[in-house]
Amino acid sequence: MNRKDFFRKGLAKAFSVMEEGVDEISETWKAATEDKKSEKPSSQKEETHSKEDLIEVPLPKPQGKKFKGFRNLQLPPGADPTGKRFFSKCTACGDCIYACPYSVLFPVPDDATGKHFPRMDVNLNACMLCDGYPCISSCQTGALKPYKKTETPKFGKAVGIFQHCINSRTGEKTCEACAITCPIPKVVNFKGNKPTFSKDCVGCGQCVSSCPTFPKAILVK
Repeated sequence: MNRKDFFRKGLAKAFSVMEEGVDEISETWKAATEDKKSEKPSSQKEETHSKEDLIEVPLPKPQGKKFKGFRNLQLPPGADPTGKRFFSKCTACGDCIYACPYSVLFPVPDDATGKHFPRMDVNLNACMLCDGYPCISSCQTGALKPYKKTETPKFGKAVGIFQHCINSRTGEKTCEACAITCPIPKVVNFKGNKPTFSKDCVGCGQCVSSCPTFPKAILVK
């Protein structure tokens, strides 16, 4: 047998083995496909779980209260207490916002008018009661009027939350930050180690800013 015949017979034998393997695979695939077709679809299978086996997921309860927007907002210095004059004269120009050197004022949208009126939240950023009140001086419409010599602003009143106070933890008058930073004399007084706030408090929020605790031990209301 020459070399060419040897390779020819070898290749023929190899191809015959491959054909046999393909036939076996085809038969196996055909049988598996027929078995799968004979099975019922999963959607048509009978339910085997009882009601006791099912886990009931509670539906979320509807919220009774709706979001009421911003809370505890104060009008800018120089505004009338009721805000009637302020809102009638304010054009939402933003001059007072830009004039504030401490960025205390910020615009708040009003749905009724579509304007953004200046407001502040002294519990977040205290009013520093600047000399001459640049915010008032910048107002050209009369919405913010200068205070008289005997007049002081009134943004609210500081209220102590003593359980958050450092002094309540130490049992001593360890911290006096609120009394040191208060710009109005004799507003902050101590009964033992507990700070109290008199009716002369203007609610500027400087005591809140200086309070080192979190949550804060003081809140302007």
